[in-house]
Amino acid sequence: MFNAANITTCDDEVEVEHLGFLYRMRNIRVHTYHMLKSKEVVTLILIHSGGGRREIDQGQHNIMGYQIHLMFPGQSSSFYFFKETAVYHFRIPSQNFEKLCHTLSINIKLLKDYPILQVTPYEFETLRYEFDKIRNELYRYQPPLSLILSRLATSLLEINHSLIKHIDNLAPYAYPAILNRFLELVELHYKQEHHVAYYANLLNITAKSLWMQTQQYMETSPLKLIHNRLLKEAMHLLSLGANPIKTTLIELGFEDSATFSHFFKKQTNMSPSAYQKKHLPHKKT
Repeated sequence: MFNAANITTCDDEVEVEHLGFLYRMRNIRVHTYHMLKSKEVVTLILIHSGGGRREIDQGQHNIMGYQIHLMFPGQSSSFYFFKETAVYHFRIPSQNFEKLCHTLSINIKLLKDYPILQVTPYEFETLRYEFDKIRNELYRYQPPLSLILSRLATSLLEINHSLIKHIDNLAPYAYPAILNRFLELVELHYKQEHHVAYYANLLNITAKSLWMQTQQYMETSPLKLIHNRLLKEAMHLLSLGANPIKTTLIELGFEDSATFSHFFKKQTNMSPSAYQKKHLPHKKT
């Protein structure tokens, strides 16, 4: 969250928050802007124009137009703007950000190592377009989380694509072949197979070795990756309306409603029926 000191902004500030997301747009006219550490959110910032300096954990970086800035939980970061600057600020719950990165096979370490990216005006406008669409969704009475996550996924893919074009040596960030194969197997079998041991056996490695691979390259566990894929599909099916909870749990390979409800609530802090009612307010579930 931004905290301001010696700041003047234009009257066209836009701010909207929902579902843990926050969108803010400001034209900053005078000097210093600070950002505090956060344990719960990832922040994407688009710098349209202007100039200044950003400090990240005591390291200094120049601020220029057409830049993407990322801030991760635990980082100490401050912004110093020297002239009028247009800023688009989007805050994302860490849990949602990590799930999308894992689902999209985006290397989080790559994003952390390159928290500032200079892009072309076209690349910048593509991202700002997605940000504006997310803002419009957040303004709705009951924002559709699945659509917001879809647009966020598009934004992350654009950022990842831009990074890859600007980095000479991607070898340290490439997933090993066995991890790519694991992700392919999860996509093929996640509806029927929920246990790490099944995938480890197909890969001819131990479950511990698979855990070490996902921890090193994706900063998560293989079970979490399987659960993320299951949850994404469960949320999609429940939001369709034509799919009752019983049909959803059968399609996703759960033995009974109690097991499915326990899984879903553990991941979302919400029961499947409550989630469906929230996203289908005018339909009976």
